[in-house]
Amino acid sequence: MSQVRKDILNGWKEIGGYVCRDIRTVERWEKLRGLPVRRVPGAGRATVYALISELDKWLETRKPDDRDAAQVHQADFSSQPASPRPPPVDSPHPAQWDGTEAATSPEIGYFPAMPDIEDRAGLEENKPSAPSYELRTVPAGKTPATPLLGQQKWTAGVTIAVGFGLLCVLASPLVRSHADPAVQPSPYSLKSVTANSGAPYRSQVPGVDDLYLRGMYSYERRTPESLERSHNDFTTAIAKDPNYAPAYAGLANTYNLLREYSMMPEAEAYPKARAAAEHAVALDPRLPQAHAALGFIDFFWSWDTASAEREFQTALALDPSSVLAHHWYGSMLVHEGRYGEAIEQLDLAQRLQPTSAAVLSTRALALGLSGHRGEAVDMLQDVINETPGVSSPHAILAILSKVEPREPARFLDETRRVAELRHSDEMLRVAAAAEPAYRSGGENAMWQAILSVEERLHPGASNRTFLMAEAEAALGRNEAAFADLAQLAKRRDPEMVGIAIDPTLLPLHPDRRFGQLVAAVGLPPLAH
Repeated sequence: MSQVRKDILNGWKEIGGYVCRDIRTVERWEKLRGLPVRRVPGAGRATVYALISELDKWLETRKPDDRDAAQVHQADFSSQPASPRPPPVDSPHPAQWDGTEAATSPEIGYFPAMPDIEDRAGLEENKPSAPSYELRTVPAGKTPATPLLGQQKWTAGVTIAVGFGLLCVLASPLVRSHADPAVQPSPYSLKSVTANSGAPYRSQVPGVDDLYLRGMYSYERRTPESLERSHNDFTTAIAKDPNYAPAYAGLANTYNLLREYSMMPEAEAYPKARAAAEHAVALDPRLPQAHAALGFIDFFWSWDTASAEREFQTALALDPSSVLAHHWYGSMLVHEGRYGEAIEQLDLAQRLQPTSAAVLSTRALALGLSGHRGEAVDMLQDVINETPGVSSPHAILAILSKVEPREPARFLDETRRVAELRHSDEMLRVAAAAEPAYRSGGENAMWQAILSVEERLHPGASNRTFLMAEAEAALGRNEAAFADLAQLAKRRDPEMVGIAIDPTLLPLHPDRRFGQLVAAVGLPPLAH
């Protein structure tokens, strides 16, 4: 497997360690010298991180002054032989790694067991020129314990070539020290999982692990193009090793996203996702990302809330640090209108993966729908500034622009941006018709234009769409809106899962028929 260095540093301590300076110095460098440090949107000033690629570029363009040069740690590691990379068996929860990024959090401990997706994607530009790792081995006859969350003990000796040629020892949590023998092994450690399930977590077929990791890297990019690459990598990995459960789970989760971020129909994506996830569980019943995939499918496609809850709880019991499970469980809670519980789950996901635009966008949706639209919009704008090519924050802004006081112009702008990023010809046509209508006739004219375009694209009384129902409700045509929604519920249209939280449908809430539609989708009763 390719040895690729970590490409994200969380917090001032890691940033300072990378450039061989103390915290005060790197804080001063950010202010006075433009050291490239980023901040997590909506997480306060204290939550900072940096990308190694940006630090290297900055270091290459700087000339250290005499004072800085006097502080450089002089070290010669040329005589130290490189040690092998620590195997996954010495990492906490390696088997459950779901491709999400590690992060530090004072509230929930450190989760550095598996490097970031960027660390392990096999990208040539991220490879260290001469890495060496200190590997502490377990004495013969002893079994390494996997400590409980927050009880890990870490040491590292990592040599990395930095910027202008300096070599420094980065105190990074890449290697675990001997665990306290009094601490009982976690039932979800690698040995326990493989012993119970019989599924390998490191393929014996050359190249399969790298295909999986590359697929996870592309998956996290969440663009139509990257998800297609992810799909190809997972299917290739499965063809090479049909018993490699993580690749099936990755494929299932890719299908779950393809229906949202590309033009793959839900009726195609969800059945394929379920087949892949069920195959992953058959190979290994204790694979958390497979259970999280099933929870997503059960809720958003099958409308089986109870089963979805069980799957998410199973995933979180198997791996409490699964960003995927916390995120998608939080998304389910948002759609149920359980905003407080949703924010709790999404806070955990954000602490585990502070740079995820998808997690931040879902958290912003929960905040915006629960009465904090201003804070949510600011958070989403920060996400867009940091990751301009991601569509999810634009999609959430489009939804929040329909919350009172409504912002029709912003709704149109964000709708167009989502259509462009997701290559949706239908939504581009809708935006093209609605924009001039709004400029000439206002909000009602906008919704009338949207309704007209949708009816041309989906002719026939039996082909009503959720957007048509929204337009009818916005125009005050409640009976037509209810007729559309009833048809959609009968057809089990996946967009009906959003019925309880759609701001455009608020005028329909007092009617008992709306409560019946909510129940038909499997959602809890509306809170009044």
